[in-house]
Order: sequence, then structure tokens, then C-alpha cells
Amino acid sequence: MWLSASFRLLISKEMNGIDKLFRAKLEEWLSKKKHTEAELADGAMMVLQCNRNHAMYNTIMRRPARYEEKISYELRKHLRYLKDDMNLDEVKDLERKVLPVIGKAITDTEETADKAAAALGEIPEDSFLPAPALSSEEPYKQTDTIVARGKRTDHDTLPETIRAIWDKNAERYKKIKQAHETCKTLTAACDRYEYTKAIAELWADYKKDFDTYDHYVLVPVNEEAGTQTPDTEEVQLSAEDVKAINAARPYISKNLPKLTALVAAAKQEGFTEAQAQELESWRDRIQQRVDVLIRTKQVITDELKAQLIEAGITFEKTDSDEQGQEHSDDTPATE
Repeated sequence: MWLSASFRLLISKEMNGIDKLFRAKLEEWLSKKKHTEAELADGAMMVLQCNRNHAMYNTIMRRPARYEEKISYELRKHLRYLKDDMNLDEVKDLERKVLPVIGKAITDTEETADKAAAALGEIPEDSFLPAPALSSEEPYKQTDTIVARGKRTDHDTLPETIRAIWDKNAERYKKIKQAHETCKTLTAACDRYEYTKAIAELWADYKKDFDTYDHYVLVPVNEEAGTQTPDTEEVQLSAEDVKAINAARPYISKNLPKLTALVAAAKQEGFTEAQAQELESWRDRIQQRVDVLIRTKQVITDELKAQLIEAGITFEKTDSDEQGQEHSDDTPATE
């Protein structure tokens, strides 16, 4: 049976000879429309081998003929993962790798969207997506830190194929959420398997494409420098400039909602001194990233610019910007 490379990496298992023989015996049993009493007993035993449910086995064996359809139903469920070269323990291990991480990603993304909506009003459904880090040691590692954020600040200026990644991942994310909701309604791992498998494969592709989206370099560069002309003035960009630009974009996208929420809170009663300090701290950090984009003459959409101005960000060039100096900030982007 065909399996995606990402899913094989995730399960990392080879079937042994006993599993192959067992699967063949199960498939042979299911190929028959009617079974003898002895064959029904064999079927009940195979169900027991799959689910280790002795109570079910004892119930079936009291009147096997009555439970022929039940045996077939149970064996077909377990055949799904057996065809993927897995056993039930490995199905449960797959769940432990995938479902908790996906659950947290969904919760964090919905909370971020709710906060942004409270501060900005109604926002499009796909304004925020979970942005997982792609592990270099294990390409489909399921324990990476995930941060919900919006599109890149230069999204509208990206090539169509790169912009399309966001929409493609938004659709994948909807399917992931739907499958995850279904999993919560099912009690047995074998019942959840087809949905867990779908989530695992969608998530692997989602992460890989998100990595492409995040790290796409808009400006052409060689080993020494590159050139970009977003407006009438040509700008020479070093490799360090490009690195700073690509770090600034996701930082702004991810943290602007935090600043916007604090700006909105400042207009309400009960705004504390600690909140005021936090507001200024976030404003300074985001201003530094915006200064990088201004100095290197990056395209900033009118919509984003309006949001930044509303949050107190200025677009006037400073002396350090004119000299090509970059601000320093040791604060991690994950704060």
C-alpha cells in the first residue's frame, strides 16, 4: 500500500513476518461472505489478538453466529492500520506524537485570533495559522514550538506560488481541525486511526510548506550582495540585510497583535503601570524591525502601515537608519 514519505518517517517501522502472516489470515477471513462455526471462532480470536478485549471475546463466543457482522466490522477496523504495516501499540504511539501537539496548536491559534478580534474587530477566518518550526534533525518532529501568527508583512508582494502556500495551508488546517474534532468523539485508537493518519500526513506537508513560505527570500542575492528595486530608488542589500529583513517580517506579523491589544487596553480604565511598560517595550521592539524595512526600502502594504501607525509606530527615518546601522535587540522573538 502506498504511503507518503512523511508518514513513513513518522511511524518508522518495518513489519515482521508474524504481522504479515496475521494480516494475510485476516484478509482471507474477510474475503468470505459466510463462515463456519470454526471460522467464526478463528475470527473472534483474531479480534481478541487485535484489541485484547476479553469481555468482547467472551460475549462473541457465547453465540458466534449472531456476532458474525460484529467480527467483520472489528476486523475491518484493525485491517486499516495493519495495511500500513503498524500494530495497535504503534497506532497509540502515533496518537501520542500527533494529537496533543495538534490540540495545543488549535487552542493557541484560536486564542490569538480571539484576542486580535477583540482588539481590531471582526477579522478573516484565516488571519492566523499555527506556524511550526521545521526541525533539521528530524524533519517531521511533532514536538516543535508552535506560534500562531498572521501572514508575512510583504505577503502581497510575494510571487503567486509563494502566496498560494498560505491559502493551501489554511485549507489543510481546516481539515486538520475537523479530523481532530472527530478524534475527540471516538473512544478507541483503532477507530481514530484513519483520522490520526490524515492529521499526521497533512501536518507534515503543512510544516514543510510553511517553512518554504517563511524562508522565501524576496530579493535576489549572491555571495556578496543583492539588488532590489521596490520603488524608483535602487537599494544595494548585503546578505546580512536580507537576513535582517527576513527576521523582521515574521517578528512583526507575530507580535503586532500583542501591541495592538495593549494599545486598545490603554484606552480602558484599569490600565496599569506594568501594562504601560509592556506596551512601550513591544512598541520599541517592533519599531526596530520596521526601521530595518524602511532603511532597506522594503514594500509595506497600506493596510499594514495603517495598523502600525495606529499602534504608535513611526515611519520617519532616524539618523541611524540613514547611516545603515541596525538596531540591536537581544529579546527572543518568541516572547
